[in-house]
Amino acid sequence: MKFRIIISTLFALNSFNIFGQKVLTLSEAQNIALENNFGLKASKKQIELAENQIYKANAGMLPVIDWNTSFNSSFNQVHQNFIDGRVINRFGRSITPNTNLALSYTLYDGKKMQATFEKLKSQGQQAKIQNQTLIQNTISNVMLVYYDIQRLEGTLAYLKEIMKYYDERLKITEERWQIGRGSKLDFLQSKADISIQQTNLANIENQLRNSKVRLNGLLGRSPSIDFEIEKDSFKGFSYSLKDLIEEARSQNPEFLNIKKSEEINLLARKESESFRKPRINLNSSFGYNFNSNNAGLITFNQSIGLNAGISATWRIFDGGIINRNIQANKISGDILRIQEEALFNQIENDLTSAFQQYENDKEILSLEELNRKVAEENLDISLEKFKLGSSTILELNDAQTRFNTVMNRLVSAQYNVKISELDLLTLSGRLVK
Repeated sequence: MKFRIIISTLFALNSFNIFGQKVLTLSEAQNIALENNFGLKASKKQIELAENQIYKANAGMLPVIDWNTSFNSSFNQVHQNFIDGRVINRFGRSITPNTNLALSYTLYDGKKMQATFEKLKSQGQQAKIQNQTLIQNTISNVMLVYYDIQRLEGTLAYLKEIMKYYDERLKITEERWQIGRGSKLDFLQSKADISIQQTNLANIENQLRNSKVRLNGLLGRSPSIDFEIEKDSFKGFSYSLKDLIEEARSQNPEFLNIKKSEEINLLARKESESFRKPRINLNSSFGYNFNSNNAGLITFNQSIGLNAGISATWRIFDGGIINRNIQANKISGDILRIQEEALFNQIENDLTSAFQQYENDKEILSLEELNRKVAEENLDISLEKFKLGSSTILELNDAQTRFNTVMNRLVSAQYNVKISELDLLTLSGRLVK
């Protein structure tokens, strides 16, 4: 029994060590951000609000039925003299309860109802497109910070790697100085150089912590939550600029939003044009009327019946309001078309530039990977020569500086490729499908 308890305890401790600091994948980070983002929560409510307005009655396509009821009474002292000589002088009362069901139904209004209903549906679709834009921006921001963390971790990794060379160089120069085979100046120079590297290391570690805080902020989490990220090595993908431009026309949220605005404006114009045509309404009521009067010619009156009729209205003159509204819709449509052309031209130019940048960044990355191998081999040879005393500390320092520079460029090249690819996916609309 004790053995089982010990095994269970060890397993629990081991599980805590393994899972204590969770590896946060990029897809997990995106999902958390989409779930917790306050702007997206508000946008979803906007979609609900827009969809809540999409029903035929809101466009006037269904009849309206009202139940009307009233109860009136009066109490009066009545004094009446009739020409036949009769005289009435008494306290009178009148009771009049009435109730009816009234129906009103628009049979024809110049197709305004149909245009309004289609406009409501388009507004609901536009709310979804605007939500897609927010989703895209959220995912893009998460990816930017996530890639920045990968860049900083890559920088941190190579700085720790190069520190081993500085430590070995410091050890060699100290031993040579102690036994009198080297100068103290070389030792002090090595000590100063390693101090500079330690400072660089501390700065990168601080930047890394701050980037993790920024990512936690985008995810709506506590800034104190620590995590690891995926050690992603870039694998280049090939894209067709022509395909990206075509996809942008059908998937870019900003472009789709302005297209939907054109559609809504066209439907608003149809609404305005409908006022040029007549309106035909069906009106009907079914009611009960009752009147009881003890001091009039008719002391009791009761009726139950159905009334129905059709009315038509045609506006002949309104001071030019309808024409002005139609003209305003046409002008708005022209503005939206110009904006659409300008936006797509901008997207096409940005995509072309982003594509060229992406191809260039991939080529630079390939070159920097080759440079790293050369610089690393050069550093290893320089260190061995320095150990054997066949090279000076200046030559070794030059090799270390060169390796440091090449590694920094390599990490930056990896980051640049990811960023330029992100630009391509965002502009083409592939980032959110």
